[in-house]
Amino acid sequence: MNLRLLALARGVHDLRSLDAERPGGLPVAVWHGLLTEDRVDLAPFRQPGSDRWRSGSGLPLGPLAALQLHTTNANPLIEGKSHSPLCRHAHERAVVAGDDLLTVADLMARTDFDWCNKCGGHAVRRLTCSQLSYYRAAHRLHDIKRRLDGGTRTPDTDSSTVSARLEELAAWQPVDGEQWCSSDSWQWQDTIRELRHKAGRSHAATGPGAPAS
Repeated sequence: MNLRLLALARGVHDLRSLDAERPGGLPVAVWHGLLTEDRVDLAPFRQPGSDRWRSGSGLPLGPLAALQLHTTNANPLIEGKSHSPLCRHAHERAVVAGDDLLTVADLMARTDFDWCNKCGGHAVRRLTCSQLSYYRAAHRLHDIKRRLDGGTRTPDTDSSTVSARLEELAAWQPVDGEQWCSSDSWQWQDTIRELRHKAGRSHAATGPGAPAS
């Protein structure tokens, strides 16, 4: 029964319409199938900075831009921290009609949230196939950039290894029929071209024919 309810609920655009406070609402297990308490690491999508360990890669949000986040309070003018609807501080009540709905794009555009330290302040709707695939691809690309920016020659920054990985990432496409926005695709490919060039320069600088320091 729970699996059937989960399949039906996944098709609902706004989970607040399912209002967990209504009589006969969804079982808790179904809510845990709709939402995840894991925090989304948005480092690849932040802008580059001077601290290479905290710096982002400026990647486009792509399919993640519309990823939904549910929170008990997204209004900075209302006193009190924001909680995930699954947080014990929110009595693990799941999503109700009065909760706030945000997207990852909203999250990246604002800095005025007062998040709960325990739950992170929101629950993320479980990713679609394309969102999960892109999230993993973006983290792979971000890791390549971070390693190349580090300037240390390792097997992971070998020119042929990096080239092979970048070829795979250059071919990324949505896997469930979603559209890959042309501007996002261009930005993605531009980052890959930049990293190919950087990998080539790094190989030339550290290769057998490089001048001794």
